[in-house]
Amino acid sequence: MCRGDRTVTYAMTTSGGHPTAEERAAVTAAFNTWNQAVASCSDLVFTPGDDVPHPAPRPLDGKMLVTFRQVNCPDIVPDDDACWQNESCPDKYDCWPFAPRDVVEETSYFRMSTGEILGTELSLNNSNGMLTTLDGPPCDEGVIEPGCVIGDVQSLVTRSIGEGLGFALLTRTDSTMSRVLPWGDTQKRIIDPGTLQGICETYPRGLPTPGCVISTDGGVPDGGDGVPSGDGGVPEADGGVPDAGASPPDGDGGAPSKSGCTTTSSVPLLGALILLLGARRTGQRSRG
Repeated sequence: MCRGDRTVTYAMTTSGGHPTAEERAAVTAAFNTWNQAVASCSDLVFTPGDDVPHPAPRPLDGKMLVTFRQVNCPDIVPDDDACWQNESCPDKYDCWPFAPRDVVEETSYFRMSTGEILGTELSLNNSNGMLTTLDGPPCDEGVIEPGCVIGDVQSLVTRSIGEGLGFALLTRTDSTMSRVLPWGDTQKRIIDPGTLQGICETYPRGLPTPGCVISTDGGVPDGGDGVPSGDGGVPEADGGVPDAGASPPDGDGGAPSKSGCTTTSSVPLLGALILLLGARRTGQRSRG
């Protein structure tokens, strides 16, 4: 899986006073972290774009679109509303449609025929009081109170950017791409050496991603592309902070995927590229 344009625009949707200045700063800091990390080896560049008013169209133009949801859909959407059937409730009501304790949902759209990434949606659940933007000690597990960290926005966005570049979540808890984010953890604000090496080898400066075919038709998706998987971020039984099961286990040995993109070489903490079928959706649940 790959991105054809190495200049990636990111933008935020606006609704109901969000993002706040603090939320905006945390999102910007996450993209700046990636810019600083890859500057030595890759020509990937993340640039801010104009805000997008709600409801925002699917970002099939290569954009990474960040949205903060303020209310759970079941709390405001009538049971008989047709939006439940076609998954349009978030657009219609600006609400969070997944499990109430999930804190982030990342969906990437791409061409099934080539693996070319068309765009990424990143939604954060602000309805449960678990998102924080401050620098401080972690809250006691299971405790939600001011002045301490629970679900760190910068960490969540930093990790999700990696997903939007085509990397899978790993079982390694010391990787930026860890599928588990402990209560109050801010360590995922940092790009670990293995993840950085994977990005450098996947998006080398001045060279194409090995094996990836980039379309020239202006980014119109193939038939069937961009259909969300609909798994909704189901938690693992251990109560951690998992993905939604769309990612294969890491440690695949660097085998080529059917999309034509190859995985990066095997090194410690390396995020593995994965084959996706139209769209990938992964969810994160705050522990506690």
